[in-house]
Amino acid sequence: MTIFKTAKFKLPRSAWQFKLLVYGAIALLVLTAGGCASRDSIHVESANQDTRVRVVVIHHTTGDFGSSFNVLTEPSGNPVSSHYLIPEPGDPSYDSKNLKLYSLVKEEGRAWHAGSSYWAGKTSLNDISIGIELVNQTYCREAGEIQSAEEVDQEPERLCFFPDFAESQLQILFKLLQGISERHQEVKPTHFVGHADIAPQRKIDPGPRFPWQRMYRLGFGAWYDDDTMFRYWEQFRQEIPLVLTLQTALHTYGYKIELSGENDQQSRNVVRAFQMHFLPHRVSGDFNRETAAALYALLEKYYPEEFANLLATASDIQVEQR
Repeated sequence: MTIFKTAKFKLPRSAWQFKLLVYGAIALLVLTAGGCASRDSIHVESANQDTRVRVVVIHHTTGDFGSSFNVLTEPSGNPVSSHYLIPEPGDPSYDSKNLKLYSLVKEEGRAWHAGSSYWAGKTSLNDISIGIELVNQTYCREAGEIQSAEEVDQEPERLCFFPDFAESQLQILFKLLQGISERHQEVKPTHFVGHADIAPQRKIDPGPRFPWQRMYRLGFGAWYDDDTMFRYWEQFRQEIPLVLTLQTALHTYGYKIELSGENDQQSRNVVRAFQMHFLPHRVSGDFNRETAAALYALLEKYYPEEFANLLATASDIQVEQR
């Protein structure tokens, strides 16, 4: 006699795993129904089109995978989302030995990740961007309290701790960026940015440990040429450009900054964002020789016409002040 044993269904260990099972079942039903509907329509691909995507924004989560997954997928009073979420190894809330890329919003969809943002003359960057969240549990301490590094106010007296990004996590990111670059060729090198770049008054992610230079060497993003930066560094040995000129240079590159002519807090926040991206070994928020040299080298490389106009204007201002 053959004895048949009843199969036991193993419940997922966490809410996010259960949610993945439900989403998978729904997707299967949609695909099945879509197969019937496609028989009544004909798709002809037009050559007259482009992609909505013009900017790629890198974030870090500050929370673990489980909490980040829930925040990015569940409705709330302040709903947020991203197109992709990348776990990190060693996270107890991530119940898998192998890291996998999580797609949360289709690239043609509009994820809610940028918030109040600006880059290169464009606002509301959710409309034109892809948002990528990397699990990285950065945190800051101030006055004895531990708080999230995600929100940064106007007070600079705090100490933030930035863990390294895991190699396995970065490999997933680089593979993803390769695909994004192929699908959205309109994204310029200078439009691979961090959340801090597009919202420098309130954000600091992905922080100074994110490997922007390595990413550039793999073909994604912008970086200055060493020889060009050194040339400007030598040029600024005695004196760096005026604050107003450097503010204009930052705005020309893409940052939102008020051209106040003063080394005020809003300027320091923008300079800090620039330094975390391009000078991670020297994040001070100060206009200094190295920062000016890197900024000028970037403008010469990526915005030569605008840079020439900037230099001409700066020269006129210096003549007027003499």
